[in-house]
Amino acid sequence: MQASDNPSVGQKGRFYLTKNIWVPQEPIENFNLRMSDMILRRMPKLPLGGEEAVRAFPVLGELKKSHDKIKADLQYLLDHHDEIPALHEVHPRDLFVPGRAWRTFLLKIWGHEIKENTAAVPDTYEAISRIPGVHTALFSILQGGAEITPHRGSAAGVIRFHYPLIVPTTPEDCWIELGGHHFFWEEGVPLVFDDTREHWVKNQTTETRVVLIIDFDANMPFPVNLYTALRYNLIRHSSEVTAVRQRAAIGVPPRAKSAPPAVSQGVISMASHTTTPVAADKK
Repeated sequence: MQASDNPSVGQKGRFYLTKNIWVPQEPIENFNLRMSDMILRRMPKLPLGGEEAVRAFPVLGELKKSHDKIKADLQYLLDHHDEIPALHEVHPRDLFVPGRAWRTFLLKIWGHEIKENTAAVPDTYEAISRIPGVHTALFSILQGGAEITPHRGSAAGVIRFHYPLIVPTTPEDCWIELGGHHFFWEEGVPLVFDDTREHWVKNQTTETRVVLIIDFDANMPFPVNLYTALRYNLIRHSSEVTAVRQRAAIGVPPRAKSAPPAVSQGVISMASHTTTPVAADKK
């Protein structure tokens, strides 16, 4: 589905809760962003990069433990690069990059596993499953020269985790701006932030950048958690999410899981311009 072939791509319209029941998307998103601004006051200081991110959210260390296995899954997946859809081919109104320069391989969306896709990256999904409260998980593949325009996500009360897997040889030339903070990605160096803060991305190299993106529950206190839970469940069971799941399932051939570690002597072997770019583990 190319943007030029579908006039609804990149536009706000109706959000369908069921086939015949809908709400206007833009006013609902604007209300949610106002709620997000309130929720931000209750969240940990974000964004955080590197060791600061892991200290604040220790469970994210599970991905670092599986780094080599996840990279092996990714290399297998990239052998099927042409089959991976662009973001707007999965989310038709999310046109932040023209053409197919930003591809996304969804593993989980609003709590639903996309089994046709997770079968292709079983070790990655196993690592993700050890993180509680995961809403969404995907590989984000951004080709050289691409720019993701400034935007705000609308998932209030959710924390976004970037785990970089492939970065350009000059990583400082591929960066993300987050509400006045400037980061670039380094392989294996995590970054956590609130997606409802305006952010934008620019890859000023000729090389591809790949990060594993995970959205997880921020564990909001009462009564904020009532709002976030209601919103989550309404969207999770909506016909819109059902359609996204169908479009995202591309059926890359399954990949066998990595063999378990060897055992020896009873021991398992082992978005606006701001500051000067810094590594993701620095502020």
